[in-house]
Amino acid sequence: MYYIILDMEWNQALDRAHTVQQPILLRGEIIQIGAVKADEHFNLVDTLKINVAPKYYKKMNRHVEKITGITNEMLAKGEKFPEAFKRLKEWCGEEFRFITWGFDDIAMLADNLELHGLDRSYGSDYVNLQLIYKNQIDNERVQWSLADAVERLQIPMDAQAHDAMNDAWFTYQVCKRLDMEKGLAEYSGMSAGQRPVIAREIFRDVADIRTITTDERFTAVPCTDECQNTLTNGEWLSMGAIRKTNICTCPKHGEFLVKLVCKRAAADRWTVTRSIYRSDEEAKSGYLKKLEKQHAAIERRRAAKEAHLNSPETNSETENSDDDNSTV
Repeated sequence: MYYIILDMEWNQALDRAHTVQQPILLRGEIIQIGAVKADEHFNLVDTLKINVAPKYYKKMNRHVEKITGITNEMLAKGEKFPEAFKRLKEWCGEEFRFITWGFDDIAMLADNLELHGLDRSYGSDYVNLQLIYKNQIDNERVQWSLADAVERLQIPMDAQAHDAMNDAWFTYQVCKRLDMEKGLAEYSGMSAGQRPVIAREIFRDVADIRTITTDERFTAVPCTDECQNTLTNGEWLSMGAIRKTNICTCPKHGEFLVKLVCKRAAADRWTVTRSIYRSDEEAKSGYLKKLEKQHAAIERRRAAKEAHLNSPETNSETENSDDDNSTV
């Protein structure tokens, strides 16, 4: 069993109008893979770096070029993604688990695998090292950057950040300074975000996301335990305009956590991803607490509006307006 500490860099469209939407909505195209292979005790075994030539985003986005130092000339010299992935897969071997800093790398890998007709579930049973770091070192922030962790743990940062190999190495050094045996043993209970996805469906070309919680395309959720029931919706929780969460119920198979995430695909079009997870006490408790806060915020806004409408100043302004509009 190996642990593969993985980092990747990806290019993006030059602007929103040039975002690839077929065969998938392509948020980014991988241009560099860096990896450190460690044994079960996190002793160093090997390293791997692969530069990847993109199929679609062949010209460097200015922002990406600035932070990575990767140029158009360097892009052209990379391997095609299918060959690069084959080399990574052979190097990882059969028994391994990815470790990344954050959730983005594996999601981006899944998109790029799907783009090339490959198995998007590869490496999906991974470890987000941020959660172990947060649990053992500093629980104050919601999210720590890799640079924050490197500085906090006094790891010499003697190489350029945002190089896939360098960032994989820095992530490995963070592993070396944590109690990974304890962290891995406790990992499954650290975050609801790490529940395995039971089912995921992508809805493309959505014109208006303001109605997604009342549109049966998104809210009529089939039970994923192969029964004929449609889940009964609870109250939709809004996590901003683009994220919605619900606890939905099947009378035979219990409760499920359902998430809707919206991403802009074009100036007037959105892509909505619906993900379904098995719910538990932690998920339901978090949902109910946030729902309570949502109700309290709505009530505060309602009370403030009512107070404003009933204030002497508002009534006076209304009376004066009526006088101004009266006729003799």
